[in-house]
Amino acid sequence: MKTKYLIQVIVKNIIVVLGAFLGGFYFTNMFHEPTSLVGGLWATISAIIVLEVSHYKTLSSAKLRLTGSFIGAVLSGIYMLLFPFSVIGFAATIGIGVLVCFLLKVPEAIKLTGITVSVIIIVSTISEELHPIKNAGLRFIESAIGAGIAELVAYVNYKLGYFPHHKKDIKNKAIGME
Repeated sequence: MKTKYLIQVIVKNIIVVLGAFLGGFYFTNMFHEPTSLVGGLWATISAIIVLEVSHYKTLSSAKLRLTGSFIGAVLSGIYMLLFPFSVIGFAATIGIGVLVCFLLKVPEAIKLTGITVSVIIIVSTISEELHPIKNAGLRFIESAIGAGIAELVAYVNYKLGYFPHHKKDIKNKAIGME
């Protein structure tokens, strides 16, 4: 792999992680300081999940991330509003998320829905003073922050010519045959 390309990929990932963590942390800190580290972590996880080699693939991944996060946030917020935590309720909420993804014809969002449900339900259980709907909203927005930072960095890199768009060009650049 060409050293210049490797350095560009490393720098791109570092910028995405820094931007996502700081964005999620400071955003959440404005609304619920005790979970601001969770906010930074959740935005970072979203950014890492979304970031792809090209900005077009990153955009597609971001849309999927937001779809899954939205479904998961709505379902887990409602569940925690109506019921206390139980493993059966937790599993049932994920099952309902799978069903919703199929009904909405977005089965690709099943994993992201389940991950979002998991994070929101556990954070709501640990931070009992945090209203479940507020928690769900924060986690969704943190996902959006991470996805947005990843897409922004991918787009800027593409516009600067650091990362090509086509699969053949990406492969050739990575092995130094541009």
